[in-house]
This record gives sequence, structure tokens and C-alpha cells, in this order.
Amino acid sequence: MNASVSAKLRDGSVLLGRVSEQTTDSVQITTINGRFVIARSAITELRLLDAREVQDGTYWPPDPQDTRLFFGPTGRTLAAGTGYVSDTYIFLFNGAVGITDRIMIAAGLSALPLPDFLRNNVFYLAPKIALVRGDSFNLAVGAMIGSTGGTPSSASLYYLAATNGVPDASFTYGLGYASAAASVHNASFLMLGGNKRVARKLSLMTENYVFLFRHELTWAPVYGVRFIGDRLSTDVGFVNYLGHNANPVFPGVPWLGFALKF
Repeated sequence: MNASVSAKLRDGSVLLGRVSEQTTDSVQITTINGRFVIARSAITELRLLDAREVQDGTYWPPDPQDTRLFFGPTGRTLAAGTGYVSDTYIFLFNGAVGITDRIMIAAGLSALPLPDFLRNNVFYLAPKIALVRGDSFNLAVGAMIGSTGGTPSSASLYYLAATNGVPDASFTYGLGYASAAASVHNASFLMLGGNKRVARKLSLMTENYVFLFRHELTWAPVYGVRFIGDRLSTDVGFVNYLGHNANPVFPGVPWLGFALKF
């Protein structure tokens, strides 16, 4: 086996190298520090690595949240059988799962401690379908349909999102349309965003929304960083709003989110 592998051991350590020999009881892994013979019972996971996951002999964990930026979707979808759970601003919860490699579905809710929990909190469903799924270009359509427990307080969002580039350096752009129960709140929008991995566990990230609302253009930028772990990612950033009669405050409203991939 010539490809690089990652071997996770029961003591929590990780070996990065190449499998040079295998028996029914052990695996011999050659690393930059020498050869190690590991009992199979001591290995919890032995995984082939993509070439992009190895930088100068060091394992770079893939971004566990490459199907979205801070909030907005990328053109990518989850692989079948994988998923994640996330928490934003403590009270906003979300989960998603890959039904197939091209179809994923997410659902979420707010959990604000309000007097009437069901009527005052928001619940939503968000399907997403890949039209093109490739290594450097991905295109998807999706929707977010939500409501409070009391009707007719409902809203929906429909979008087309495309992503160019690899997960560690990509540009995402898309078009969307949002509507609420009252038609006066309908709005079209353009989303432009991207990310750039600058260190093993750090990625710069931004997403920007340009809204056409009541014949007026407004801009809502979001920017910050993503801290990347093997399964856990943490997003820290700022949100602002620029438009008619808006009073933006630098650097913006803080954004904090966590996601755990499974």
C-alpha cells in the first residue's frame, strides 16, 4: 500500500505514514520518524488519506463543515451516511445528514426560553440536492422552509449555489429568493463567499449577501475564521448590515457557532 494512511490509536495518538506490512495481528507503518509495528487491537481507525490532507508530512484534517460557510450553503453536499449537528448563538440548533451523495437534508430549531416555547420559537426543514458533484466544481439547489408553532408565521428561502475550488480554498456564489407570509417581505439576493485555509487548523472565511428589497440594494457582510478539528469546527466572526438608514457598527455583531461531524 503506497498511499498515506492515518492510524488513530486507543491512547488518542495518531500516526501518519504508509503501510509497509500487514499481518492478521499487526500493521507496520513507516513514518518520517521510522517504522512502527502496531497491534491491530490498538488501532481504532485506519484510513486512507487524500493527497490534500497531507502537507509537508503533517496531517491536515479536512474541514468538517465544507457544505456551508457561516450560514450560507456551498455547492457541496454531505456524503451518504455522514452528517453533523451544530449550535449557533447557544440557542440555535441544527442537524443534517447525507441521504445519498447527492441528497442531504437538514432540520433545525431555536430554543429560546420564551413563555410559549412552541409558538414563539422557529422550526425549519432544509433539503439540498447536488446537480453537479466534482472535485473542483459543485452546484446544488436547496430550500429552507420554516415557521413558528403559530400559523401563519411562516417563511421560505430557495437558492442555487455553486462552488469553485477545493475545500481548503474555494469561492462560492449563488442566487436566492426569500418570502414570508406577508408578500411585502419578499426579497431576492445574491450571495458571494469563500474560504482560504491558512494553517493546519485555521481557515479565513466570508459570506456576503446583497439583497434587493423594496427596490433598494442592501449589503450584509459576514467575515471571520473557522477553527478546524478532526470532527469539531468552531466559527468566530462578525455580521454587519449596510443599507438605507443603517448604522453599521465596526467590527459588527459577533458570530459564534460550533459543529460536530459524524
